Amino acid sequence: MTKTEVMRDFIRKTMLPVVVALLLFSIFSRIFIENGTPNYFLIWLACGVPFGIVKMFTLIPIGFGTSGTVGVVALNIVLGGLIGGVILIYRLAVAVWYLPLTIYRLIA
Repeated sequence: MTKTEVMRDFIRKTMLPVVVALLLFSIFSRIFIENGTPNYFLIWLACGVPFGIVKMFTLIPIGFGTSGTVGVVALNIVLGGLIGGVILIYRLAVAVWYLPLTIYRLIA
């Protein structure tokens, strides 16, 4: 691999997920505060929504009334946040793993 390909992979696999996660955490940690302490479950759920947006609409709200449609859409958002939270943790683990690998590739 050339150095430009290594740096492109480094930015895509390490820098981008970490920057997005830090930006989302800084935004949502100010929103979800209960009794002066942050609610980390809600922060994790909200930070996972952009990463789980592909899996968000697995249940299609067809044939429901207005309240049923709103309920199914809310359930889709919660499920997308939970799945996205797991994907976010995986992406951050890949970023941690890819950092020394990039250093090794640049030196070798």
